[in-house]
Amino acid sequence: MGRSSTVLLRSPVLTSSINRPQSAEQVYSWITRHLPDGPKPRLVRPVNYVRIVVATTVILGVLTLLSVAWPYILPVVQNRNLWAAISLIIILLFTSGHMFNHIRKVPYVSGDGKGGISYFAGGFSNQFGLETQIVAAMYGVLSFATISLALKVPRISDSKKQQVAVFVWGAVVLGMYSFLLSVFRMKNGGYPLYLPPF
Repeated sequence: MGRSSTVLLRSPVLTSSINRPQSAEQVYSWITRHLPDGPKPRLVRPVNYVRIVVATTVILGVLTLLSVAWPYILPVVQNRNLWAAISLIIILLFTSGHMFNHIRKVPYVSGDGKGGISYFAGGFSNQFGLETQIVAAMYGVLSFATISLALKVPRISDSKKQQVAVFVWGAVVLGMYSFLLSVFRMKNGGYPLYLPPF
């Protein structure tokens, strides 16, 4: 044995990261750092056959599931009404201030100072969590009423029922828009316009 190997045997080198799990590359780099100059062993990883078998089985299972379920999935994916509903929900959620609540971490409701609950925060830079849900519900009712007026009411064959439906959905639009304007006036006290009955 050479002099350098004798030195290695007589002065052991300790690693400071024994308690943490080590990858093969970390152990290999530590060993090669402490070996004497000269040729060093190569790092050879064995083929992980379990990972290959599991990945192949999962891929084949997903492909089989998709090929069997595709006749049932395709009509759902191509359904215009489903995509319209999903789009409308996302639009209503984000136009009502949902992300504002997540970014600012606003409270859900607040006390009004008289023992009651304040649902709407004053000013444009403040908002409560419940306020977002109320505004989203108002937008949802307005959207549904408008869609019903535009798409459902013209398909009613009876003229009397169609006239009643026009008045009902028109009253819903008027009432919800009036309530929306009253909420807007709560948040901006100087807004001069309003719409009866609110």
